[in-house]
Amino acid sequence: MRKLFASLFIIALIVSCSYAEPVKHGQCYTASELTELNKENVAGGKGTLYGEFAFTRDNARDEDAIKEIGFMTLKKGDFIGTHSHADNEDAYLIISGNGIFTDGNGNAYVVHEGDMTIARPGQAHGLANLYDEDLVFLDIIAKNSGADLKAITANPTPQYFPAEKLFVKNVEHAGGTGIGTLYGLFAFRREQADVNQAIKEIGLMTLKPGESIGLHKHADNEDTYIILSGTGTFTDSEGNEFIVGPQSVTIAVAGEAHALMNTGKEDLVFIDLIAKNDALRKGE
Repeated sequence: MRKLFASLFIIALIVSCSYAEPVKHGQCYTASELTELNKENVAGGKGTLYGEFAFTRDNARDEDAIKEIGFMTLKKGDFIGTHSHADNEDAYLIISGNGIFTDGNGNAYVVHEGDMTIARPGQAHGLANLYDEDLVFLDIIAKNSGADLKAITANPTPQYFPAEKLFVKNVEHAGGTGIGTLYGLFAFRREQADVNQAIKEIGLMTLKPGESIGLHKHADNEDTYIILSGTGTFTDSEGNEFIVGPQSVTIAVAGEAHALMNTGKEDLVFIDLIAKNDALRKGE
């Protein structure tokens, strides 16, 4: 009996230590704070998907819209199998290298640096690296359990946005008190989004040296800045300042303030992705 009790206690201890309690994520993660997590044969694919994550869906809170942000790498000959998400939206944003992206309609596209892709709920996608150079991309997942799958099937939205077809939208004095011009190249913007879409906006943004996005809040959106090149200063809701550079990830949930300034000598280039969670998206 004692041996049985001891065995059960050890099992319980292992289970309790391996469970990750959902916690509120921070607003800024520098490159050194990313967590390495590699996966094998993802979605029936082949090889290793190498990942460095700010946070993952495994310990996301129910109220978080953006569930996961990671810098991913596929080596030559490796691929993510074609798969769909029942209640998530999944964006692949190509940073470097070349690959083959497959969408839910059976189309295959050669993707390059700057290309953007997305799979809405019920839409399939896959990604393969058939080339010598590593394929490096951002993977961003947002929750969307309230989407009307019949409406998405009846009126499917585009899944592939080539870099050369991104559209220009520049903003002066971004955030209300920003300095200069925020230059943007967008796959889509929130003005075009409909009720079935959680990810409302994806843009490739540029701030020139000395220019900034002013401190501001979002009433009902989550907004992430993911730095690709250059250096800058990120300010969070508490007024804390962080030096950010390549692979830094910042996020502000609804009600949290954030600001970004280019404090370097080169352009500060970053991805800006905006999402709204299910409850806010439906006006609950």
